[in-house]
Amino acid sequence: MVTTKERQDLRQELVSRGYSWEYVDEWQPKVTLYRHAALLNASGEEIKPAGTAVKGLPGNPDYALKKSRLGMLPFPPSDTCSCRWCGNNAAEDVKVEEPEPEFKPSTRTLASALCPDCSFKVTAATQSGAASKMRAHIKTHS
Repeated sequence: MVTTKERQDLRQELVSRGYSWEYVDEWQPKVTLYRHAALLNASGEEIKPAGTAVKGLPGNPDYALKKSRLGMLPFPPSDTCSCRWCGNNAAEDVKVEEPEPEFKPSTRTLASALCPDCSFKVTAATQSGAASKMRAHIKTHS
């Protein structure tokens, strides 16, 4: 059972993270949360970028508070967002000024196949891809 003090602390922390004052009393069973912090794997590579919507999460205030501490909030990130993650991203964007890499055209060759019936030519990145496209083309002859 949650005491009044715990309930008020929960309410105040949720409000400080962007939730409405009534959320503790009127929460929905399922909510959509937006990532304000990118999800990283153990080696530091980005798995899910900031701004990704995660639908169907429990709306329980305790759960919402735990997720808000991890950078998942009920509104999408924006330039006017004052959360610590959006503030950090804006600061990082200002600091980083790297020159754009030069465009180098790919010299990769494409695989191709020729239709024996109508001389239609298909191209793909791999030989198996070209064969798959050819099978789909041949079905149009029937």
